[in-house]
Amino acid sequence: MKPKLRDVAELAGVSITAASMALSETGRISDETRTKVLTAAAELGYQRKIKSTKITDFNHVAVLVSCDYEWAFIWKFIQPLIEQIEVELKTVDLNLIMIPISHKSTPDEIFNKIKSSSAGAVISLHFGNDKLFIRLEENGIPVIVVMKSDFHDRFYSVCVDDFQGAYEAGCHLIKLGHKKIAYVGIERPDLPALSNDRFIGFKKAMDVNHLDLPPEYVFEFEAGHMEKLKRDIYPVFNTGSEKRPTAVFCLDDDLAQRFMLALKDLTLSIPGDVSIIAPGDVLDYNMPYIRPITTMQINTTYMGKIVSQMLINRLENTPDIQHGLKVQQHLVERGSCRVMNQE
Repeated sequence: MKPKLRDVAELAGVSITAASMALSETGRISDETRTKVLTAAAELGYQRKIKSTKITDFNHVAVLVSCDYEWAFIWKFIQPLIEQIEVELKTVDLNLIMIPISHKSTPDEIFNKIKSSSAGAVISLHFGNDKLFIRLEENGIPVIVVMKSDFHDRFYSVCVDDFQGAYEAGCHLIKLGHKKIAYVGIERPDLPALSNDRFIGFKKAMDVNHLDLPPEYVFEFEAGHMEKLKRDIYPVFNTGSEKRPTAVFCLDDDLAQRFMLALKDLTLSIPGDVSIIAPGDVLDYNMPYIRPITTMQINTTYMGKIVSQMLINRLENTPDIQHGLKVQQHLVERGSCRVMNQE
């Protein structure tokens, strides 16, 4: 008969509880007791049963991450999310592997990368493709879509509430006394819902507070065309303080940095002449060359935990009902917005 824990405890002259804690290296056990238990276990040939936390028959989960240059600036933003996912998946004996993709990657190419990696599940960051996701699901590879809200009605997803963040950002400027607020957007072909939701959220804040958004206060930045942005804003901002906007809502804080560079040629100060706010919080504000901007922050560490829990729930319970969750944004003050009524 195979020796049992009771046999080890008796030979060592300790309680079963003490023997268990000594073998599992838990609890407050003296070195002397631990030595007795280990010696007895070796003498009897006892092997402790290790309870596995593994919930699948595969070892890897793939996370799809864009390697395109235009997405390089968001690494600091997504790094805590990826780190937290890795921590959570380790608790169920799963390893996270990163698969780089680009806008040139075809669904077949990405599918083959995933299959060759032996990944049994996929987490897709900022990327969505119906054909690919359906094919993965049909092959028994569950998909969680992250920060791609235009897919939340078709696939399991964890997104950011961009409408809420933009609405609260607009309301924050209005509460500070701003009434003439401009909007600066940029086309995000990969994230059309983000652009729409943030504009609609900002516009809602203006509407409920009975404020106008004249066409000349709406600017669309074309990536890489700083000179055009400067030309577009010049007629509006190179006017007297009574006519120009006192605040600007930017689609994200990377765009806000570019807008501040455009304002520099007009010798306008932030926030003295113009206040700026932006959702996202995608930049590393610990870097001295990044100008502080008041933002609506997205807690990506928390998102990583939610993404992991959703995936683990799918693997453990195979729920029939598709789930989509949205994470709210929170205001972070960095001094780029001034109070108008303190003048």
